Amino acid sequence: MSSVREVAELAGVSVGTVSRYLNGQQLKAANQAKIAAAIEQLDYKQNIIAKGLKNNQSFSIGLLMNSISSRFGAEVVSGIEQRVEQQGYSLLLSGFSDKPALIDQKIDYLMAHSIDGLIVFLAGEEWQGMERLAALDIPVVTINNPNQLRNVDSILLDDRASVAQVMQQIIDLGHQNIGMIAANQDDYVARERLAGAKQTMAAYPDRQLHVFEGDYSRTSGYRGAQALLAEGITALFVSNDNMAFGALTYLSENGIRIGQDLLFGHYDYADEHQFGQLPILSIQPPIEAIGLAAAKLLLDRLQNKTQSDGQTILMHHEINGLN
Repeated sequence: MSSVREVAELAGVSVGTVSRYLNGQQLKAANQAKIAAAIEQLDYKQNIIAKGLKNNQSFSIGLLMNSISSRFGAEVVSGIEQRVEQQGYSLLLSGFSDKPALIDQKIDYLMAHSIDGLIVFLAGEEWQGMERLAALDIPVVTINNPNQLRNVDSILLDDRASVAQVMQQIIDLGHQNIGMIAANQDDYVARERLAGAKQTMAAYPDRQLHVFEGDYSRTSGYRGAQALLAEGITALFVSNDNMAFGALTYLSENGIRIGQDLLFGHYDYADEHQFGQLPILSIQPPIEAIGLAAAKLLLDRLQNKTQSDGQTILMHHEINGLN
């Protein structure tokens, strides 16, 4: 029997494009014609459609997430898409754009399209309806959500441990007054990052941790740096790269030199050129690997390789600038 990949190679299109064709989705006329010709040449269509009908499969995976406007989100999606398309599935994306109240509606939309499995990337959003995921009759994987749900696999990051490690480095360098620009504590990831800082600081009662709560925006990073420098800090850690840009703007405008007047560190994804050659500590998540791992968990479920009640994979960050 021919495979989806063989059809894709003969037609000169991607595996995902062939999957979308088989699922009845609209494609460019030229691609439809090439895929149809390849299917006829390989005598593939009857076999794959019969297989899909027999197993009640659509060969499509749903992805529910807040937004892919960030580079972080876009690269996670890239990792997911890369893995599922290799296995002949197409990816159906639905976002809720900072409106968690829409999540139920978005799940209904995805389920109406007969998806075979669902990946939910809440990206820090809290949703009170997580139990619904355990009740779905398809495999589900969550990213960045700590809820332990029956039959739901999850991907988590070692946010707390990573920040704790960076704070230990800052203390070891002799800093007494340390500042941190954290994010809104309604966010699970933000809470974990601040908890990591406090965990380390708790062992050093003679050191001070000054916290400014931002909202992930550059403006809040700017204001946070302004407020914390007024507290006399000599080291500053910012819990995401967007706020870090705002903080760096304030430092630059006020002639504060990174590595000389202030130790600076930040968390999250940033292109290697975005911060230039600044001597900083940085925590970078394994972005594409997160998507690949989530897709693998889901595909293993679909291919009956996993029979557990639900497993959690803890992924580790890369920390740059540590001694």
